[in-house]
Amino acid sequence: SFKKTVPIKARICATDPIGNLYVVKENTTLLKLNAHGDSIGFFNEIKKGKIHSIDVSNPLRVLLFFREYNQVVVLNNMLTHKSTLKLNNVGLYNVACMANSADGGIWLYDPSTATLAKISEQLELLQSTNLRNIFENSSSPVQLIEHERSLYITDTAEGIRKFDLFSFYNTTYHFQTKNIQFFTNYLVYYQQPYLISYNLFSFSEKKIELPNTSDLLQVRMARGLLYILRSNQIDIYDLKEN
Repeated sequence: SFKKTVPIKARICATDPIGNLYVVKENTTLLKLNAHGDSIGFFNEIKKGKIHSIDVSNPLRVLLFFREYNQVVVLNNMLTHKSTLKLNNVGLYNVACMANSADGGIWLYDPSTATLAKISEQLELLQSTNLRNIFENSSSPVQLIEHERSLYITDTAEGIRKFDLFSFYNTTYHFQTKNIQFFTNYLVYYQQPYLISYNLFSFSEKKIELPNTSDLLQVRMARGLLYILRSNQIDIYDLKEN
């Protein structure tokens, strides 16, 4: 059931495990909202260009990726700047996506050399694997995400590739999507006009048809709520009442 609309012009939204919503406005401001859509923090760094992507899977360590400067900015839970990691300094020059790792590292994928790497916050290279033998096709990676001791690369051309934490290839899910989420055994993704929940063990899927998908930019689920980012607003729905 529909709850409320938050008027906002944004191009990225993400949710953390405790139910906060993060949005990147067009001018690169990062806003943190609570589950009701009220603003509870912001971060703005004009000098680094556009925020390309964010990872808020650990709400105590928020990662911002500035692709054109090849830098990851680390914030704390108050969205205060902790450090800036210049990825050129570890020999990765064309990183396309990054992700938080549960062990405190940061995953990076550089498609120009098909390198999947993990670094520390002190810019030590902890792990580096060349995936050339798996990625015969030139890949178009858009998201990297760690979940339950596995790593997933979402690729708009090839689907979702799954690796273990030593970067060994496991399998590919041939879903056409740009953004995935995980809830225990479920992989959740958007494929117009549906939000699809795929069970990784039984291989069954459930679909929710979403309203008015013509201006839909992104969909996120968190703690029984559904957030639909549109060009001028975020619509919040309660899934528990359906």
